Amino acid sequence: MTRTQQWPRLTLASGPVDVPSETLRAMQQPMLYHYDPVFLDTFRRVEALTKQVFQTDHDVIVMQGEAVLALEAAAASLIRPGDTVLNLVSGVFGSGYAGWIERYGGEVIELRSEYNDAIDPERVRDELEKHPEVGFLTVVHCETPSGTMNPVRAICRVAKEFGVVTIVDTVSGLGAEDISPEDAGIDVAVAGPQKCLGGIPGLSMVAVSTEAWERMVSRSDPLTGSYLSLLDWKHAWIEQGRFPFTPSVADVYALEATLRQAADEGIPAMVQRHRTIAHAAREAVRALGLSLWPARDEIAAPGCTAVVTPAGVDAADLIRTMRDRYGVMISGGYGELTGKLFRLGHMGMSAHPTTLFAQVGVLERALLDLGVAIAPGAGVGAAVSALTGWSDNPSD
Repeated sequence: MTRTQQWPRLTLASGPVDVPSETLRAMQQPMLYHYDPVFLDTFRRVEALTKQVFQTDHDVIVMQGEAVLALEAAAASLIRPGDTVLNLVSGVFGSGYAGWIERYGGEVIELRSEYNDAIDPERVRDELEKHPEVGFLTVVHCETPSGTMNPVRAICRVAKEFGVVTIVDTVSGLGAEDISPEDAGIDVAVAGPQKCLGGIPGLSMVAVSTEAWERMVSRSDPLTGSYLSLLDWKHAWIEQGRFPFTPSVADVYALEATLRQAADEGIPAMVQRHRTIAHAAREAVRALGLSLWPARDEIAAPGCTAVVTPAGVDAADLIRTMRDRYGVMISGGYGELTGKLFRLGHMGMSAHPTTLFAQVGVLERALLDLGVAIAPGAGVGAAVSALTGWSDNPSD
């Protein structure tokens, strides 16, 4: 086996992430017929846990595919030719959503920020005042490739003042901010288990408001009989207790374990854990003389820290050095951000001091290997200082 074929010791990318052994064990349960009473009970528990983690009373759907499936399904189920959609773009994923809007006949009005910044809710208000024809708004909660967060609560509340239906990609946002769809005015929220929740990829969790359902069924040609149809899940599972197609049984087992762990910790506690570790990571980066990619700390993502690639260093070389020499896998830039930045991941169970200390220490060693002049220990020391008072025991 060559070095590049060796498994990393730590996967600290920006998702998928390392998962707890409890989740892996859950996947080893017996493969059941999807109408076996045991599996039906399991799926109902997953549905209830999904509502608990979303902090919602909206209907929830667990779609049988990675979150990209549900993101396209939201567009396919809601948008029809002639609809005008305000698409907010603060990064690679927001920009990409325009393709689905246009595929299903929507007219895109784009509101952009720089890819190291976030969307200002007042700019959204101005745009909606200028374009009363807008019926939908789409926004990415956490732009993981940029390591930034959009203020979706403020944005979607503005949209609701104008009667606009909101679609939010919160794949990396769920567990990173204490927010509920009802409180924020989100009509369709799409999440995945493989980011801050610390689960495996493969399923999508969707919360759907009454207003969104009404828009879907009021279409002249509602989307049904399709893998992308949210309505199929409503009509089949929610209303009749039958599946529109065979679910991914082992992935459902894993999702139950992931959601149970999140519910046991509590979303407010999970959010605070991620934010505390993210703050320490930023302090470490600054102590090493490196620059953060986000324009300001208030919009920095809790699940990963995006760092400007130092002058004279190839980001791919840095990532390769950390993985091949020291066994730590991190993420680079994505799309048009490739090479411009690298990302230190702290999602799920990796949002913890021991993991952060190891990651920053390996980053320091890799930078030295590549000829970057840093003070060894400066980053780790800053992270240690930033975590004064940490305790794994909530009662301390």
